[in-house]
Amino acid sequence: MSDTVIREYVKALLRRDLAAEQDRQERIRSLEESGHRIVNGGQTSSGSDDVQTWEITDWRTGELIVNGTGGYTAYDEATQRLDPDGKWVHIDQVGEAGPDVEAVGIPASLGDALQDWVGTSSTSDEDVATFVGWSVEEVARHREEA
Repeated sequence: MSDTVIREYVKALLRRDLAAEQDRQERIRSLEESGHRIVNGGQTSSGSDDVQTWEITDWRTGELIVNGTGGYTAYDEATQRLDPDGKWVHIDQVGEAGPDVEAVGIPASLGDALQDWVGTSSTSDEDVATFVGWSVEEVARHREEA
C-alpha cells in the first residue's frame, strides 16, 4: 500500500465532507425559506437529585427560546405549546454525513482510523494539509462546519 493511496483516500473524505456540508446548508436555507425555524437543544443535565433540565435554542442565533425541568415529557410539551404548527426542525434532523468513501487498497480498520482522524476537532487543519499536500485554507474549507 502506497502513501499515495492513503493521501487520495483522505482527500476523498475531505471532498465528501465539503459536499455534505454544502448540502446541509442548502437544506437549512430551503427550510428557513419555507417558514421553518431551525432549533437546537435537548437535555442539558441530570443532576444528583435526578432533576433533568433541558433547553431549546434558536440554532442560527443561539437565542434561548425556553428551558425547564421535567425531562423529555416537559420538553415535548413545551415544543408542542410553542410550535403548534410543527415549524421547528431540530438541527440534528438536518445534517447527515455524506456517503461512505470506499477504502480501496486500504484495510477497513485503517480507513476507519483515517475517517476518525479527519473528523476529530483535535486534528489540526495544518496536520491534514501537510499530509495531503493542500493549503491550510483549502483543508479548513473542506472541514468547516456551520
